[in-house]
Amino acid sequence: MPGAYAGVLGWSSREHYLRVVVPITLQLHREVLRRHEIAVDTFRRFLAAKSLYAQEQRSGRTVIVRPDTVAGLAGLSERHVQKCNRAARELGLEIVLETGRMLSELEVYAARRRGSPQRGLSTVTAFVVPGVVRLLVYSATPTRGESSSSSVKKSSTFNDRSAKSKSAPLRSAPSPTKRVTRRKPPGWRLAVDLTGQAVFLRRCSPSRVAPQLARFTRCPHRWTATQLIRAMDQVNVRLGYSSPVRATRSPWALLKWYLEQIDEVADAPGFGRSLS
Repeated sequence: MPGAYAGVLGWSSREHYLRVVVPITLQLHREVLRRHEIAVDTFRRFLAAKSLYAQEQRSGRTVIVRPDTVAGLAGLSERHVQKCNRAARELGLEIVLETGRMLSELEVYAARRRGSPQRGLSTVTAFVVPGVVRLLVYSATPTRGESSSSSVKKSSTFNDRSAKSKSAPLRSAPSPTKRVTRRKPPGWRLAVDLTGQAVFLRRCSPSRVAPQLARFTRCPHRWTATQLIRAMDQVNVRLGYSSPVRATRSPWALLKWYLEQIDEVADAPGFGRSLS
């Protein structure tokens, strides 16, 4: 129906949906699966199977598939699939556009006249990104006046190349054949990994956030990007935020706020306290 998709956001790709959107949603709303008595692995298998039936793979729209079909593909019982359907809709990962029903007697007669043996309408759903996760994953925008080219991550290719003077080099100038290797700042490797995994930081150069991450590389436990992302998710849960702070102009400022809530020693995995 017109307006059925108003106010919702479909996936950008099936892979991103399963690898980024779903884990963040489950981290923020763990109690939903517990209430429905569904294991996380079971729920992920269900979504991996059912998402294959999205007829519009660019947006996750128009999903028409029987529960027994998904059950056979995912290796689950039909009852488990029905429970997963309810949980996905409660989590906001899926919306129902049209509820399946049997055709009325008049509708059956009309279908017969058209030569169709149809007796009912299938349930039509669509995969969408929950509102809270949408703000966290898709809200980052470049700083005013910053061109799109400035958001490209610096690589060793750009760092190693330098403009060559057309005039003769000075005696004290280094030989053109010699390349000066610049030491990367502390936290550089972690910054590269984090800006590649955290969607709201993908407009940032690793060098822009590396100084903020230095302390996470000097402590007894060397943090990974995945562990930092999980810690940031736990900050949202611990503080009870229904909507994370939007990184509309400065994604690195949002990262700074998150890192201020995390102690590199006390909150390290396997050490001391837990953020949750």
